[in-house]
Order: sequence, then structure tokens, then C-alpha cells
Amino acid sequence: MQLTFPNGEHPGVAFDHGEMSIGSRAGLGISIPGHGLASHHASIIADRRGLWLRVPPGTPGVHLNARPVRRTALLRVGDQLCLEQVQVVISDSRPETIDRHIPPAAPPALPEAQHVNGVRVALRGVSGPHFGRCFTLTEVRVVGRANNCDIHIDDAALAERHAQFELHGDRVVLRALSPGEGSVVNGVPVQDAVLAPGDQITMDQHRFVLEGPGLPSRGQTAAVRISPMTHTQTLPAVKVPLAADRNSYPAAEVEEEREPLPAAGADPGALWWLIAAAAVLAAALTALLVYSPRMGA
Repeated sequence: MQLTFPNGEHPGVAFDHGEMSIGSRAGLGISIPGHGLASHHASIIADRRGLWLRVPPGTPGVHLNARPVRRTALLRVGDQLCLEQVQVVISDSRPETIDRHIPPAAPPALPEAQHVNGVRVALRGVSGPHFGRCFTLTEVRVVGRANNCDIHIDDAALAERHAQFELHGDRVVLRALSPGEGSVVNGVPVQDAVLAPGDQITMDQHRFVLEGPGLPSRGQTAAVRISPMTHTQTLPAVKVPLAADRNSYPAAEVEEEREPLPAAGADPGALWWLIAAAAVLAAALTALLVYSPRMGA
């Protein structure tokens, strides 16, 4: 990636790994005296987790895409940092990888059966009035300040019809609609471009991120095909009768819930011994209740 300074406070710096400190103190990775920066104003860190912004405690005037940052924030290519008076744009270090050769015309409307593919591809607003909103690409989406635009942005810096987003199979196209009106993709100014998932598109100060699970990333020639999930086990269906519907089931099904009969060959004499023992116990209790009051008298 490339750290660029649109206002010329510092030459561009290539940065891919480690920590890059920015401040007014001499000896830092990027030292910019005289522009209101603290001695150590912020650090940009690239590690296995991704790209991060770290702000020392108590440092004021740090904004990421116009939103204040106090401690840490996750960064992506195309973001804009404002450190007091200094602007830093995180740009793609290889702008030539952005394909600017687009189809000559917008695609036809998607058939109903292919709307599912369009729904999974969306633009998500990351700054500006559409922050947090998502726009699916089931149809061509026009961006501009005209009231009839699909993505309406009331900003004099944009044309009436600024640009449009199109889904061509597994490719997303950004097409400029007004001569001389361009956009910025991952920090690189463009007129037209073939986009990839994760790209950040900026129109003036309005930013969108393209989300498209399964679409080919930049440099790939085909989309990643997601095979349908297969089951490794199959459970047989079990019909369980409800208590309220007991009488509606055949007798054979209800019979299984009754107490089973004694097994063949069981000793019938054991049952009589139990009956006799119960009778003797009942007689003893009766005698105790009848004669015990008399004995006490």
C-alpha cells in the first residue's frame, strides 16, 4: 500500500508491514513539523490481523473518514485520515491492477431467477448520509444529486448523474456518467473501473464499500463457486402421538404403551405369596387399631 498526502505535506511512503509512526518529532517514520501535529500523533500498524490505526492517549484531532478516533480503528485501502491539518490517504500501491476496460453498455435487467445473485452483491455506505445503508445490485444503481437517482446525494460537488454501478455476471462495473467527473477506488482516481469485493469507492467525501461474497477478487478470472452443503447423516422421521390425539391412532399403536403381560414361564405362585403377605399385614394393623384403646383403659 501507499501512504499519500494530497496537500503535499510529505512525499508518498510505501508501507506494507510493521509500524509507521507519524508526528512532528524528528526521527519518526513520517515527520511533519509545523502543521499542528503532536510529537507522536498516530501510528499505522500492519500485521497478520490487518491494518490498524493507533492513537496515543490524549491526542486530539484524529479523524478517519470524517469520524473521530480516540484510541484504535481498523483501516482499509482507500481510507482518508485527518491528523489536525494533515490529510493522509491509504492508496493502492499498484494502481495498474485496477481494470479500467469496461463493457460498452449496461447489462440487461436480471431475470427473476438470477435475482439471488444480485442480492448478495451490495454497496455499503461507510461515510456520508448513507452511512450504514446497503444497496443491492439487482439492478443498475445511479449515483448523483438528481432526485431520481437510485443513490441520491445532495452535494454540489457531484454531478446530477455522477456514476452508476452495474452487475455483469460475476463482475461489478463502475461507469462514469458525466464527462470529467470521476471517482476514487482504493485511493486511485478513475473514470471507469471493474471493481472487486472489498474495494472502497469515494465520490467527493461519500464512501462506499463493495461487498460480494463469492465474487472474484482482483486478479482472479472466475468467481469462487460455493458447493451446496451435503448431509453426512440422515435421521429417520419418528411419529410421536400426542396425548390429546390418543384416541385417533389405531389400536396397535396405543397397545405399545400399555404395561406388558408377564413373560411366559413365570412362576404364578410368587403372586399368591405376595397376596398372603399383604393380608397378614392388614390383619395386624386392624388388630392394633381395635385393641390398643382397650388396653390403655
